[in-house]
Amino acid sequence: MLILGSGHPLSEARLISGSPPSAAAQARFAPPHTSFDIVRDFVSDTRSIQDMASLRSAIEASSRDLGFRYFAVVHHIRFGRPSTDKVRLSNYPLEWLARLREHEDFREPVLKAAERASSGFLWSRIGEHLALGESERRYMARAADFGLVEGFTVPNHVPGEAFGSCHFAVSKATDMPAHNLPAAQALGSFAFEKARQLLEENVQSSEEYVEPAPLTERQRDCLLFAARGKSDSVIAELLNIRPKTVNEHIEAAKRRYSVATRTQLVVRALFRSEICFAEVLD
Repeated sequence: MLILGSGHPLSEARLISGSPPSAAAQARFAPPHTSFDIVRDFVSDTRSIQDMASLRSAIEASSRDLGFRYFAVVHHIRFGRPSTDKVRLSNYPLEWLARLREHEDFREPVLKAAERASSGFLWSRIGEHLALGESERRYMARAADFGLVEGFTVPNHVPGEAFGSCHFAVSKATDMPAHNLPAAQALGSFAFEKARQLLEENVQSSEEYVEPAPLTERQRDCLLFAARGKSDSVIAELLNIRPKTVNEHIEAAKRRYSVATRTQLVVRALFRSEICFAEVLD
């Protein structure tokens, strides 16, 4: 029970009006909502969540409440490969995700640093955990071009499992909410654990919740001919490229969509209107 002293504004409001204070008055005089209240509310609200898409929305909302524009909660696996038991939740720019999925052989420096850290760290201090070479510096600069300028990474290591981590990012270094980093550390831990629990309790293919990245024009051309039943050699002749290149474009498109087969790629591309039935039947 909340006991109000005689000097409290709500108590005075009641004495003056002779009736309980309104909801608006209670809100006006309520204590400020702290960053850890945001985390507490996230934990409470996600108890009833049963699917990854809803969890992604909840993480995004809490991340924004803490002052971050982007987030990612992931197991450290190849991002372009489908899976049923690995976490991959993110609201990163799709064009950036497309690059990550296509260039899956490159070891992302933030993930490498997370595997060597025991607590959260700022991307601007990644050099304390990892020696940055020229390729890693180019990677970080390219990420900044897509709006991922500064970030805070929370390692999530579960014995016997692939490494995991949670990332929060802003588009300007001056936007980094330094006062909320302890809460972000907690949110990252709770978000990752909730995602793990969901996949353990209700197996979901990543195709159900990982948002596809748009295809390039050449990937779309190759996919359209493949949907018409053309072989790689025929597609190569039609597009004046090598059959190997056709296959590379389609494999890259599969990674952008995070699917395992060409059939799955065609079906998802049709449902997302990257190609249409009229084109396929033409």
